[in-house]
Amino acid sequence: MIVHLSTSNSNDRLPTGHWLKTWIFIIFGILFFIIFFELKLRDSGWVPSVVDSPQLWSIHRKSASKLGDKALILIGASRMQLDIDLATIRNSSSIEPVQLAIDGSSFMPVLEDLASDRDIKGTIIISTSMHNIKPKTIGDASIQWVKYYNKYFKQNNFIAPYKNFDNEIKSYVENHLALKLEGAMPATVILARAFDKFTLGNYLVTNNDRSRDADYSKVIMPDFYIKRVKRHFGEDLTPDENNISYERFLKTYQNAIEALKPVDNKVFLEGLDLLLEYIHQIESRGGKVILVRFPTDKLIREIDQKRYPRNIFWDVIAKKYNRTIHYADYPELSRFNLPDGSHLDYRDKQAFTNSLLNIIQRKFL
Repeated sequence: MIVHLSTSNSNDRLPTGHWLKTWIFIIFGILFFIIFFELKLRDSGWVPSVVDSPQLWSIHRKSASKLGDKALILIGASRMQLDIDLATIRNSSSIEPVQLAIDGSSFMPVLEDLASDRDIKGTIIISTSMHNIKPKTIGDASIQWVKYYNKYFKQNNFIAPYKNFDNEIKSYVENHLALKLEGAMPATVILARAFDKFTLGNYLVTNNDRSRDADYSKVIMPDFYIKRVKRHFGEDLTPDENNISYERFLKTYQNAIEALKPVDNKVFLEGLDLLLEYIHQIESRGGKVILVRFPTDKLIREIDQKRYPRNIFWDVIAKKYNRTIHYADYPELSRFNLPDGSHLDYRDKQAFTNSLLNIIQRKFL
């Protein structure tokens, strides 16, 4: 008896006939869905923005070590991320900028990590805020991000290449699709943003190189500025903000600011000793560190001047360390309007960066 064996060909499993048409219809339907909502989001002012994460930060942190003396490392917080244009640095010098600032965090843990790394031999520019110069930082994001880097990226950890590749893919997608705004699921973005008629889109964009662009034409003023002042002051003195005039808001906070007392500089002085120790470690192997006081404006500047008087804070730094730049000493740095009193609009980044680079090259390089 002859038994016929059943055989199959891989081509038999390919969709044919109505199944092929179904799959083509599904694919084109998905593409139409993506394109339609992507265009709708962009038309409403929403543009791609990546997630600023420990993974992304660690990739750039590792790059800083590889570049050695060819790196210009930027550390600090939001002002460093928003005010400095990395493309301007690349176009005007032979060194490569590396953005390591962390929004809302102290630069001290990052500087400590750089000081302990013998491969860091380039120039470091620090956006120096007086309240962040302290010997101990507790519960700060910068501590966690540095720990993450040292655990997964510092050594040739077998997990690091996977995390690096995975983050590169995610960042690429987020950098090109508003539907993946800051890593959110497309459905979430569509439901929350595509049909929102009351906002002008995302004013803040995080780029894949970790720089940030702030478009203040997309925020409602003076409401946005009022919220910034309240957050910086640390107390809401006008809780019924929707029912008061802007003039009353200004008067209330101007009076409160006038009554402010200087912060005790004891912790600052202890932190300064530690800061100078980190700087010495970096300079001992050929690196350079430049401390920059970035611009502030309006009530934000008045709050800082009251809490951190220059004569007992910044001037103490300048007496102990000679590579310092205070924006108030240079008209080319203090001439800019800061819409929220604390950060530059992206339209002013290039001019500010050029001015700062010219001062640095003239004084220290």
